[in-house]
Amino acid sequence: MPEEVKQIEWQHIDKLKYYTYGSVFFVGVNTILYPADVIKTRLQVQRTNALYKGTLDAVFKTFRSEGLIGFYKGFLVSQMSVLTGHFYVTSYEVSRSQMSFFGDGTRGFVAGGVAALMEQFLANPIEVISQKLMIQGQGENNTKLKGALHISADVFKDYGVGGFYRGFVLSLMTGALWSAVWWGSYGVYIDIIGDYAPHGTSHLLIQSVAGGLSGLNAAVIGNPFDIVKTRLQVEGGKSTTKSFQELLKKEGPKSLTKGMLASILSWVPSSVIMIAAYETVKKLSLKEKSIDLFI
Repeated sequence: MPEEVKQIEWQHIDKLKYYTYGSVFFVGVNTILYPADVIKTRLQVQRTNALYKGTLDAVFKTFRSEGLIGFYKGFLVSQMSVLTGHFYVTSYEVSRSQMSFFGDGTRGFVAGGVAALMEQFLANPIEVISQKLMIQGQGENNTKLKGALHISADVFKDYGVGGFYRGFVLSLMTGALWSAVWWGSYGVYIDIIGDYAPHGTSHLLIQSVAGGLSGLNAAVIGNPFDIVKTRLQVEGGKSTTKSFQELLKKEGPKSLTKGMLASILSWVPSSVIMIAAYETVKKLSLKEKSIDLFI
């Protein structure tokens, strides 16, 4: 007999509990996953005269030359994403609740895309600054480190307000694509896994496996766009189209896979952790009258 996994909807949630538990969730998950994001970013921005030969090489060299702190450059700035994270999941849940007449896969795909579009207006400036912090101090360049305020001032001086929105269009496209693929896949995988899971299987286990597979899908599909977006945000320069053309011309098609292993190694386990934590937050945040529906 298949195991049906009921998804907790927005109307079942006590919002005060949700935002309280959610804040702890966002900070905790970001602390665990941030080092992988640093390595991915460094791999994606390097060009043909590469400092790193691959993911493991980047990990070893970062630790050897910068110590543990090298994996957390820009971390404090990135914690502002707690606010954008709340905005994102609220947009997702509200959008999803308005489409109850669709299947879980379709609801997840559309709501995920909408949530990413809404969030990116707030997230892009944070991402620009944190990525510039991430790539500082690589190799022998340990003496020219700048703080977040200094970098922000430099960006504003050189590019104005638009400097904080470099790669914005591509960020919208990448974020919306990634989010739509992730949440759409998640809804589909929950149904598929539930159909084959023995009756009585832990719903959190099913959700975690579905999350990991969704992360794999999103990491592979979104990687080429993420490379160009990261380079635009970190280095500035040409338009999205020209950056794609230059990347292919100078570094070849293989360049579109740069950082993909790091992305997969980041997004598969992070998706498991994130969805397990998020579904737990939702369950802890249930209204009293809704608890019996999900026990």
